[in-house]
Amino acid sequence: MILLFDVGNTSVYTGISDGVDILKTFRLNTEIDKTPDEYFILLKEFIDPSLVEGVVIGSVVPPVTRSLLKLSQKYFNIEPIIIQPGVKTGVFVKADNPKEVGADLIADVAGLKSKLPTLIIDLGTANKFIYAKEGQIHGVIISPGVVLSIKALAGNTALLHEVEVKAPPKYLGNNTVTCIQSGVIYGTVVMIEGMIGRIKEEVKEDFEIIITGGLSKVILEHIRVPMTRDSHLVLRGLLNIYHKNQ
Repeated sequence: MILLFDVGNTSVYTGISDGVDILKTFRLNTEIDKTPDEYFILLKEFIDPSLVEGVVIGSVVPPVTRSLLKLSQKYFNIEPIIIQPGVKTGVFVKADNPKEVGADLIADVAGLKSKLPTLIIDLGTANKFIYAKEGQIHGVIISPGVVLSIKALAGNTALLHEVEVKAPPKYLGNNTVTCIQSGVIYGTVVMIEGMIGRIKEEVKEDFEIIITGGLSKVILEHIRVPMTRDSHLVLRGLLNIYHKNQ
């Protein structure tokens, strides 16, 4: 059993693999104060610790990275593979400072099955547009995600509050909740459609589009541009990176 950890600012997306396929997934809340022992107690609800033979971590939250590292060493007697400089990923980064590129972006591209030009739209705490081809990241766009937008409204306006993340039945809302839902959900939909058009103008070539991330299912239902949803993209990328470093 190989454990795959995609650590984001909101959740730790976790996969269990037999080395070939992703067999099971679950999410843990990202809590920077949680100890390695506390994370292990949560994990035991989903796995048999005696079966773990490998661990790979892609993380943008350093305190959680350290907790999962210590957990792997203490309970599994394993040195995990952590996506960082020096680790083989098979992904080349075209950037002013490649070391700044997040592990999640690298894992997304490592999970691609095709070397053809592809736009990955990863919807999480942040919305990420990753343009890649032939195993190389050619450019990225990052914008606030749906949940982050809702929290920003709730935290910076006296009369607005947090709402459930779902699409309202129509664009024009008639109460505070549906107004906010329309703004963040349909606003994200239109932003994605617009970004795709602008990116096409810039790269001047056709490309495949893959949407992924925790909120991809909610958003995809309302997008008018053809694309494929791949909920396991980042985990498959972590698995591929794991094999490259064995």
